[in-house]
Amino acid sequence: MKKIMKHILALAIVFATLSSNATEAVTFTNKEDGKTLLMFENVSQGDQLLVKDAFGIILYKESIEKSGQYNKSFDLTSLPDGSYIFELDKKHQIRTYPFKVDLSVVTFNKAKLMVINKPVVSAKNNMVYVTSYNQNPTDYKIEIFYNTNGSYFEKIHTETVKDAINFGKKFKLLEDKKEDYKVVITYEGRTFTSIVNF
Repeated sequence: MKKIMKHILALAIVFATLSSNATEAVTFTNKEDGKTLLMFENVSQGDQLLVKDAFGIILYKESIEKSGQYNKSFDLTSLPDGSYIFELDKKHQIRTYPFKVDLSVVTFNKAKLMVINKPVVSAKNNMVYVTSYNQNPTDYKIEIFYNTNGSYFEKIHTETVKDAINFGKKFKLLEDKKEDYKVVITYEGRTFTSIVNF
């Protein structure tokens, strides 16, 4: 019973952290010179900032070098007319900020901000724990692979969790197999991969 309570408490802490990050402040300001000033109040070193087009093609990518406040000017008016997103890829979540370019006018749609919380994968005593929380119901595909010879992973389990907002799953692994395992979780059109070992 104590172990179950510890896992529930850990899950609650993770969800509280993710919820607090959901209110992170961002500012988009179109300046007189036509450039757009992008400012985040709280980024961490190693976060990735990307600009993608409507097809998901990366047009710009930057690794954040310093934790704290981030601000930078972008000339978005030179982009062809169409829909784009700024994407901030953080440790525990991905935040997307859509914008449009129309006749060199840049318009941001803050109401369509999307937050995708990344799954949390942990392992202990031949058990793998997977937890996830998101704002909208979605289908989660979970695949577990076993490292058979150092370079090849063999799939040993697959399942789909349907229409879940949050869930927690645990998987018992082979006790006589102490090599690496790969856990692949797919949802919201994205794939997250974790390597666990014992």
